[in-house]
Amino acid sequence: MKIKNVSQYAGFVLGILYGIAFRLLSDMDHLSGLYDLFSITFIWIIPTLIGLFPILFSSNKLYLSPLKLFLYPIISVFLFLITTYLTGLEDVFCLFIMGIPCFIAAGVLGILLGAFLKDKIVNKKIYSIFLLPLILSPVENIFPNKSQVFKETHSVIIHKSASAIFPNLLEVQPINTIVYGNGFFQTVGIPTPINSKIFSKDSLLYRIGYFTDDLKLYESVEELKENHFVSFQVHLDKSELRDKPTDLHIMKSDYFKFGKISYELIPINNTTTKVVLSCEYTINSKMNFYANFWAKNIIADFEKRLLKSIKNNLEA
Repeated sequence: MKIKNVSQYAGFVLGILYGIAFRLLSDMDHLSGLYDLFSITFIWIIPTLIGLFPILFSSNKLYLSPLKLFLYPIISVFLFLITTYLTGLEDVFCLFIMGIPCFIAAGVLGILLGAFLKDKIVNKKIYSIFLLPLILSPVENIFPNKSQVFKETHSVIIHKSASAIFPNLLEVQPINTIVYGNGFFQTVGIPTPINSKIFSKDSLLYRIGYFTDDLKLYESVEELKENHFVSFQVHLDKSELRDKPTDLHIMKSDYFKFGKISYELIPINNTTTKVVLSCEYTINSKMNFYANFWAKNIIADFEKRLLKSIKNNLEA
């Protein structure tokens, strides 16, 4: 009886090991191109298969319960994601990026395919479905990623003249953490800005943006029209990034690239100015719609909080 009770949960363990195996393949330099972490296969197909393990390897008639067909695949994927976090393969933010499509794929397809596959369990060939990623991922990588440029823009009204504001855009003064606030993205590990310092080198202007978690972004001043406009170009290759999965998988990869970050000052009157902050970025993947969902919201959150903080510094 005890053996039977244990064996019905063996599918969860097998699902975790299966997912971890493909996750480790994506980190191998000579195989990462074939088994892409941000591929349709890894984000949608592999979670579906992880979710099927407790169905196919259950010792009881799990497929007779629609609730279990829905919940068991989700639990299996959840355990896999928690394991990647505990082993340091992923951080909290990566779990959210991966988790949403993983849970959708596992839950929905657990119901749609679970009963069908269980009925076919007498045919041992059905287990070959777990080899699908070995075929689909290399095939998927034959097709190039789609590269798209996006732009996020927000503004704030500051009751100061453009000449009083402009130096504080070049070199952002220490930010009040209470004013900046602590929202969802900060809770899941997105670093918050501290301040920025500008310096000159070889007759060119550069800036270093300091963030929490010892993140330092190196920027060059690309265009400057005093009291009217300034733009920066982020150089991630010269920046000091964090040794965390988010930075390693996204900021150090070709999936996401910063474009120009710019401030435009539009005088309303002698003592009031509209400050417009824009950030251009490029996403290069096969799921740009999903990647941009996160990028757009993170950058929007950052711009709104930063502008509010700069306004507070100047008007306080």
